[in-house]
Amino acid sequence: MSIEPVVCNTESDSSTLLSTTPTAKRRFHNPPGSPRSTGSVRDLVSYIVRQAFRPMPKSWPTEHAVPAEIAQQQLANCGPHAITWLGHAGFALTLNGRRIVIDPFLADRASPVSFAGPRRFIPAPLNILDLGPIDTLVISHNHYDHLCWHTLKHLPNKATVQVICPTGLGPWFTKRGFQNITELGWHHSTHAGDVAVTAVPAIHHSRRGLFDSNRSLWAGFLFEYAGFKVYFGGDSAMGPVFRQTGHRYGPIDLALIGIGAYAPRKLLRSVHASPEEAVDMGTALKAKSILGMHWGTIELSEEEAFEPARRFIQAALKAGYTEDTIVLPSVGETRPLDVVATRSELPEPLAKTGT
Repeated sequence: MSIEPVVCNTESDSSTLLSTTPTAKRRFHNPPGSPRSTGSVRDLVSYIVRQAFRPMPKSWPTEHAVPAEIAQQQLANCGPHAITWLGHAGFALTLNGRRIVIDPFLADRASPVSFAGPRRFIPAPLNILDLGPIDTLVISHNHYDHLCWHTLKHLPNKATVQVICPTGLGPWFTKRGFQNITELGWHHSTHAGDVAVTAVPAIHHSRRGLFDSNRSLWAGFLFEYAGFKVYFGGDSAMGPVFRQTGHRYGPIDLALIGIGAYAPRKLLRSVHASPEEAVDMGTALKAKSILGMHWGTIELSEEEAFEPARRFIQAALKAGYTEDTIVLPSVGETRPLDVVATRSELPEPLAKTGT
């Protein structure tokens, strides 16, 4: 069974494809067997109205977010291998000293404007300048809570920073002054320094305006250094493609998987996983450790703000994960990655070829 999208290009053929395929005719699709929404237009309108008047959380557990000064200290003092949760689906991933920033949404709203749209209730612990010199920027898809111009416009090195994005999203970056851009289709790879980066399938969609539905691809990404594998799921529902991904790329050392924005289920089952489905993703990917993301930062859906974590822990323990392999960092927290230990466990030939 093919799991390629209808249109998918590599680094080498992207210019040819983009020049010969009219933008208005190019559409991308989810893998075969992916779930579909069962909600009606009436359900959607009702959901949008309810969200518009839903109050945001005014308090949260103290351990859910670290103070800004602590977040800055932890990131500044991290070793060569570490991961920082920026809230929602944003991360600063450091591998072999290379700073890879993924889907940084650090603005107050996920919106094309600053005065309307979904608002974050957890303040951003770091701004884009606090992340230090950014070597590589990775974007999973074009939704405003993942591709945030309010955040990226403050990058001081737009002309030189390496950008890795799914097929069709390159022109967005080019128009805004980015110059070092690599588009990837599913199962195609590039390098960020010594780190191999591979785009992998996700079950979602893309849209940034009224008339651009699914004209750019959406993806997860696999980062590999010295045999150590970090999987970033982007936005995705659960489907049979994850078992194929796990068979092709597993085992995974650490999987970053979305666990929030899943209610009402009949509307969002086709784009976001429930906490239980997120655990199923981790199992399908053969993930040794699973980190819950895409929750506890911004109000996008109807579940209670901290319900995803509770359900995620319960489902993960039931699936056989242990407390030390279920990762729920605080917003702004930096944690070390045990890359050296993982590398030492590899067979000698694989350890040599993984760099």
